[in-house]
Amino acid sequence: MEPAQLQLVVNVIGITGMSSLASFCYLLRKENRKLAAERKAEPARDERVSAVALPQSPQPASPAIATVSTTEEDIRCFAAGRRTGWVKGLTSAMYYDGCC
Repeated sequence: MEPAQLQLVVNVIGITGMSSLASFCYLLRKENRKLAAERKAEPARDERVSAVALPQSPQPASPAIATVSTTEEDIRCFAAGRRTGWVKGLTSAMYYDGCC
């Protein structure tokens, strides 16, 4: 392969790769903003529920075991809900397309 052809191939791969990366970054940033807006739109109800539930939880057996903060607990619940919705969306799309 001649150097000119090799340079052309490298340029095409570089240009398509960079544009693809830029589009993925744009879509991820758009999704992050949407999720942040949804989280801000929710009232502080989750914080109140977690604060009420926290004193009722059993105390750890040893002081070396740290309790999970309510923020981390909320994030895990939020992520689990999003995952469940995504999986349900995939399965409903499969049945809708007549795939299965």
